[in-house]
Amino acid sequence: MSEQRFAHLLTLPLAVVLFAVVIFPVLYSLYMSFTNINELTGVNSFAGIQNYIDALTSSETWTATLKTFVYVFWLTLFSGGIALFGALVLNEKFRGRGLATALVILPWAVSLYAAAVIWRYMYSQQFGMFNAILGAVGLPSDVNFITPTSALPLIALAHAWEYSPLGIYFMLATLQFIPADLYNLARTDRLSAWGRFRHVTLPYLKTPLLIFLILVTAEATKGFEIAYFISGGGPGTSSTHLVFLLYKETFVNLNLSYGAALSWILLVLVTVITLGYFWVLMRGQKKDPAEDGANSADARAGE
Repeated sequence: MSEQRFAHLLTLPLAVVLFAVVIFPVLYSLYMSFTNINELTGVNSFAGIQNYIDALTSSETWTATLKTFVYVFWLTLFSGGIALFGALVLNEKFRGRGLATALVILPWAVSLYAAAVIWRYMYSQQFGMFNAILGAVGLPSDVNFITPTSALPLIALAHAWEYSPLGIYFMLATLQFIPADLYNLARTDRLSAWGRFRHVTLPYLKTPLLIFLILVTAEATKGFEIAYFISGGGPGTSSTHLVFLLYKETFVNLNLSYGAALSWILLVLVTVITLGYFWVLMRGQKKDPAEDGANSADARAGE
């Protein structure tokens, strides 16, 4: 047997598993989206694009889509901010830095379900940690944190806490490779701390930050568990984004074909957002960050 044929033989089990658990379900969901499935008899009838028309003309879908954009915005803001701040802190030299670098991965090691349960109790109006802190400093300790206006940002904050360690390690690894000479040049040119960050550090961090935000956007489409266990899609429908609506239609209302159509609409939405990130990323790749940092430090001397 040739080496090439032997290699194909070794990858065959993996290809079979991938087809069984990934490719076939995806193709079958596409098929389901063009049918009407009777949940009682299991009989399928061809529906064409009617499920997509129903989904795209439903006010509930558009409301959930808007909330998805809001959720993606808050999740990227919190995740990017926590990851950037954490990486900058861990890049400094201080006592206990090694321990802190090891401990920062703990939220990432926690499952999304466990993170949702933890944050649900932290937000609790009766016995939550945040209300306990407010009571300890003499403030009202019966605050209802999960309200129609605050539900999505607070759920996104909990999700960002669980996911941001990945971004911290991405950017911390990049910070370790920024030439010290660029910072020395910036100090010689009397750049302020903000100037050094903007014109030396940020050009290097732009690529890993955008890659991390792409992953965060994809992660936002899997944020069903954290919304379900913290708020149950509420109060009312205030945190019912597209993923939650998909779950409700498919597994609660048993509208399988309509749910399949919603899943493909969600896929298109995520693809469009991700392509926007890639467009920004590819534009940034045209410049060499080291060259850009050196030129920025030189051009803005005395800032």
